Amino acid sequence: MKKATIVSVIVVVFLAGSAFGFYLLPALTSHQTYALAFTQEGACSAWGAPWSVALNGYTTVVEPSNASLPLPSQSITASPNYQSYSVILFHVSNGVFTYVVSPNFFSNGTVTINGADTIVTVTGPFMPCTTQTST
Repeated sequence: MKKATIVSVIVVVFLAGSAFGFYLLPALTSHQTYALAFTQEGACSAWGAPWSVALNGYTTVVEPSNASLPLPSQSITASPNYQSYSVILFHVSNGVFTYVVSPNFFSNGTVTINGADTIVTVTGPFMPCTTQTST
């Protein structure tokens, strides 16, 4: 009789613990993250490199990834060949984030993440688009 009672108590404790862990703990411990992508708006199909984004002043990602930090504040090279470097990606939780893009002629600002992946398009300096034709 004691064996059956112990087994029953163990089963009840296990089921109660499982229900608690399944229904309540994920809400308390879940840290859902979302993609926060910064993309350059490529003027004339040209993108700038190297460039970086500092998120909330402490996390910096640079493209190309082998570029040295800090970046020159007023220098960038634009080329159609840099399209593969035109996106910088973070994974963040819900919240409000400030961002600073370097070189410093790119747009800066804040972005709010609220349960979804987000894309921020940053614009750089005006680059004239010229074409040449031969006659």
